[in-house]
Amino acid sequence: MAAPRATVFDVANLAGVSIKTVSRVVNHEANVKPSTKERVDRAIGELSYRPDPAAQHLASQRWRRDI
Repeated sequence: MAAPRATVFDVANLAGVSIKTVSRVVNHEANVKPSTKERVDRAIGELSYRPDPAAQHLASQRWRRDI
């Protein structure tokens, strides 16, 4: 059986950072120290993490609730 797919939570835990920091690194946002980026990149490599396109799409949607 294949190992479960790595999540952003797994990367954050291994790198010792928040999931927001992992998100900033993955999305090439500013305000991430080079040493932190290196730790996150190393964790991404070790876990073979790849962002899930479906999850990214859902997260980027603006949800509207009709009342």
